[in-house]
Amino acid sequence: MSDIEDDWRNWEEDGLAFEDALAEAIEAWDGKSKADIVEVHDQLSAADEDYLDKLVDYIAEDDLSDGATWLLKHALENGTKVADLPDLSDALEAATHSPRWPTQLHLLQVLPRLDLAGDLRQPAQGLVFTALGSKRAMVRAWAYAGANQLATTHADLRMRVMKILERARDEETTASVQARLKHCRF
Repeated sequence: MSDIEDDWRNWEEDGLAFEDALAEAIEAWDGKSKADIVEVHDQLSAADEDYLDKLVDYIAEDDLSDGATWLLKHALENGTKVADLPDLSDALEAATHSPRWPTQLHLLQVLPRLDLAGDLRQPAQGLVFTALGSKRAMVRAWAYAGANQLATTHADLRMRVMKILERARDEETTASVQARLKHCRF
């Protein structure tokens, strides 16, 4: 991204609305460069009070969802409090139906920070149980952890999750999945 002179970084001088600058920055990300996506966070997270709201909105847009979820996860890892987040129900629901595996992975990685006892239960459950069928081992690994988290919080899911995890321990051969399964309580 750094070789583009007239881009999102000049959004204020160019009279670009914040949400358009954020969308442009996310669209410009190649999906790989950590430095580039961290730059988006560093430049734009404090530029507008709607930063987190916009990230959550963009999760429903396939061309922005990977970057938006990465930025949301990064914000939480770097001091943003869960209480400062907007409602994530729609974002979890969007990720459940997203064809984008990074979108699902990033939100699964956010789940341990969330309270799944209340309103987030159903959308989190939808994401977790959908992601268990992913072709991507890392997505499945985090989905198993999410299933364990849900079962810890909701007794009515324990038997179902215990069976899922038991089968996974027998059938999953990928190291990342086995490592995540070792941390599961059920």
